[in-house]
Amino acid sequence: MKNELTIGERIFASGLILDIQGDLTKDAEDILLHQRNWSEGLGDGANVILNFSEVEYINSAGIAVLIRLAQTGKKAGFTIYAFGINSHYQKMFRLIGLAEFIMIYPDEYALMQRFQ
Repeated sequence: MKNELTIGERIFASGLILDIQGDLTKDAEDILLHQRNWSEGLGDGANVILNFSEVEYINSAGIAVLIRLAQTGKKAGFTIYAFGINSHYQKMFRLIGLAEFIMIYPDEYALMQRFQ
């Protein structure tokens, strides 16, 4: 059974945290990529953090959405970080080169230490 994708937003001093829940599939294109106008950026020094703690499944269409977001982020001048990615998907991100554009941390605490 497919877990419906939802995305919550939290703002922190250095940017935006997106709490992703559900399966990251083709549906992510409409939900994640249209969450806001990413091509306009987020302001000076802003960052986007993707929380994958509640994501159990990512298919190739979901990976394609992440690649598009990473490309847009690079052009718009914001950095993307992620945490909560299980070891299987971390390997996949490294194999396809996505880890070069999205910096991966083990958990939110470790990532927030980077900004202090």
